[in-house]
Amino acid sequence: MDNMDIEKIRKDFPILSKKINGNTLIYLDNAATSQKPSAVIDGIKYFYENINANPIRSIHGLAEEATKAYNDARQKVAAFINADPEEVVFVRNATEAINLVSFAFPFKEGDRVSTTYLEHHSNLLPWLRLKEKGINVDIVSISDDYELDMDYYKQLPKNTRLVAVTHASNVTGTINDVKEITRVSHEQGSLVLIDAAQSIPHMPFDVKDIGADFIAFSGHKMLAPFGIGVLYIKKEIAENLKPFLTGGEMIKDVSLSKVIYENIPNLFEAGTQNIEGAYGMGLAIDYLNDIGMENIEKYENELTSYLYEKSKELKNVDIYSGKSKRFNGIFSFNVVGLHSHDTAYLLDKKGIAVRSGFHCAQPLIEDRLKLDGAARASLYFYNTKEEIDTFINELNDIAGKYGRR
Repeated sequence: MDNMDIEKIRKDFPILSKKINGNTLIYLDNAATSQKPSAVIDGIKYFYENINANPIRSIHGLAEEATKAYNDARQKVAAFINADPEEVVFVRNATEAINLVSFAFPFKEGDRVSTTYLEHHSNLLPWLRLKEKGINVDIVSISDDYELDMDYYKQLPKNTRLVAVTHASNVTGTINDVKEITRVSHEQGSLVLIDAAQSIPHMPFDVKDIGADFIAFSGHKMLAPFGIGVLYIKKEIAENLKPFLTGGEMIKDVSLSKVIYENIPNLFEAGTQNIEGAYGMGLAIDYLNDIGMENIEKYENELTSYLYEKSKELKNVDIYSGKSKRFNGIFSFNVVGLHSHDTAYLLDKKGIAVRSGFHCAQPLIEDRLKLDGAARASLYFYNTKEEIDTFINELNDIAGKYGRR
């Protein structure tokens, strides 16, 4: 699709015509989850009516069809991020993916893990928990422009086994140079995990080009159903990892005296998986590919520039995003003197859905930005400039009525 027909695209998303308090929904909470196109919604129904069976375990025709659907979904994900299929592990979400690594990685007492102030709790808490096992956790600082201290990565503390970093912040919108962080960290012997939950839905992503060892992302932020996500594991390091869960389908042979485990991805997919979710994720990827990730990135960049330009009209509104060298369609803000929940409530009265609170990034918002919460609007490719106009106008109206310096 060379030119994005936004009105045609919007018709693919039934929920975008929904009325909220008598107003047509303006959905600006895409960093939390994306809406789903009819192709995915109808596809899930088709799966349950025509394919539903437990894959791999049985040889009857329906099970073989389910197995093919599951394997095809893995192939689609692999192609989407330029990985090999055996490097794609299906999980529930990015949170589970990162927790899996924290359990499976062969840490030893005295090892170090590096993470940052920009992280979602999902890429912070699994590492902080390792302190109980004698693992040291370093938190990389950020500048007033929400940029990471890149000099830190050039002189990693001794015994840093893993560098964990977000590709794009869900609060400041900062897009980190993960390729450079990976390169420098590898030079010093550290492996790299990237939380790509806020980037892969919005831009082309090539795991081989970036070079990281682990990539985590969620399906529900990229048009797929809830409960399906991906952990990419570079196959060269997989043999050093231990299983996270044990049970069916992750073993080659079992006796009461010996267990031989499968290789990845089966090693980390114990039990019956979310087959329907994987199938839906494959359909979501088909939809994204039809539009083209380059087209999506270009259009969203235009929307983001438009949003920040329009935000100059705002009075009595503080903005906490969009200051870094590269940033995405995250717009975090507060009406001065008004709690973020009150702002979100008032916007919802006009049919505008935004997020409010700590955004699962409490250390960043509370400790670094010194806030008790923030409201956040976040864009996706089905949003329009007209929606941004309405949002800015309503926000200005709220700030005029309730804001105070």
